[in-house]
Amino acid sequence: MNDIEMLNCIAQGAEMGCQGVTAVRKRIRNGAVDQLLLSQMTRYGKIYHAAGLMLRNRGENIRHISPIAKKMTRLSAEMDLRRDSTPSHVAEMMIKGSTMGVNKLVHSLRSYDRTDPTVTLLAKKLLDTEEEHIRELRTFV
Repeated sequence: MNDIEMLNCIAQGAEMGCQGVTAVRKRIRNGAVDQLLLSQMTRYGKIYHAAGLMLRNRGENIRHISPIAKKMTRLSAEMDLRRDSTPSHVAEMMIKGSTMGVNKLVHSLRSYDRTDPTVTLLAKKLLDTEEEHIRELRTFV
């Protein structure tokens, strides 16, 4: 995996995090969980924009996650939250999403040729962010 592919992986991971948070925030009623998710979405947004800037500096554009993946995330969250929208269930859902993000990113990092240390650093920042999100969400489980 080269720099461009890794940057797109980072951007898509952050975009999926934002998408997941947005889908869940529409249905939750707990202020503390909502505030935490808003904070997490801000962190995802910063990483997304950093990856986008690095791609633009290389003459590339972000390859966004597919509209189908976005819709599936939204529909899955809506259906799951109709059944249970308690703070603990919301936290469990978001932990699952972050865990999937960690797994995908670790797999991508193993394939990445690591030619640019700034790309590696941004990937590690997203990984650390996902792990921090999981720790924060565990307080609600």
